[in-house]
Amino acid sequence: MNTVTNDQWKWYQFDLEEADGIADIIKDYQYPRDEWFCQQLQKKNSNHIQVDVIGESELIYGSLIYHKESFDQRDYDSFHFYITEEFIITAGIDLKILENTNHERMIERMKQSANTAESFFILLGEIMKKHLNGFDQFESHFRELLWEVRHNNNIDVLDDIHKARYDLLIWTNLISSVQEVTMGIEEAFHKKINQTLEYQRMCKKIEIGLTLIEQYQKEFDALIKLEEVVSTHRGNEIMKALTLLTAISTPLTAFGALWGMNFKGMPELDWKFGYVYALILIVLSTVAIYLYLRMKGWTGDLLKGRKKNSFFK
Repeated sequence: MNTVTNDQWKWYQFDLEEADGIADIIKDYQYPRDEWFCQQLQKKNSNHIQVDVIGESELIYGSLIYHKESFDQRDYDSFHFYITEEFIITAGIDLKILENTNHERMIERMKQSANTAESFFILLGEIMKKHLNGFDQFESHFRELLWEVRHNNNIDVLDDIHKARYDLLIWTNLISSVQEVTMGIEEAFHKKINQTLEYQRMCKKIEIGLTLIEQYQKEFDALIKLEEVVSTHRGNEIMKALTLLTAISTPLTAFGALWGMNFKGMPELDWKFGYVYALILIVLSTVAIYLYLRMKGWTGDLLKGRKKNSFFK
């Protein structure tokens, strides 16, 4: 256990295995839910918060997923927190994950805070800063996708677009979780934090994150709509060609059927290589139709154009 202290409050940092120590701290301060909170330490797969009012005292407790190394379902890090007016308890948080944070400076700022809520906002602010930094890499990948759609559009690019859009959903979930905790703290300690600088900074960071998400969602919608238009256009071309081929081949099919009923004029009766010529003609016409369809780009990926930098040609 590590402890950060100032004249007004204390911050107790525990490992997840120190459930007994956490329960003792909560009992010493005569706050409730110590057993329930310690049971939650074994759970790593959810975000949740709870706000309680005990007499004239408010408290908030829960857990927060604050880091994902990759976008695998189980590859993430979370920590648990219990905040009152007198103390903060965190369990399972690894400050080393906040790579771009000066930990000593962060803790010093927390010590200078007037209350626990303002202090916890400093920690949440560093987590939000990490999320916003992650958007820089996401933006770089997204810009590459934009140019891939322009220069090398195909089904693989469409797959990458949907993968990136799913990644955006993960970022949305991470930032929304921080927003939920912020709103919970505001509910519990609103009289003490509404005018504080750290609260305003926190709200601004969340606003920036949600604005970025909204903007990317609009751009993804535009990209996917563009792909749908291209695919629909190519599909319409194919249907038009098939309709034309059907119209042209219908009289020939009828003629062939009538010829097949004419037993006096069948190829094998008088022509030595009649059926050979007929088979060659069938094969050549089939190959010719296939080559025509391939030349038009209708036999493969509907999203891939024949001409470079063209969506529809």
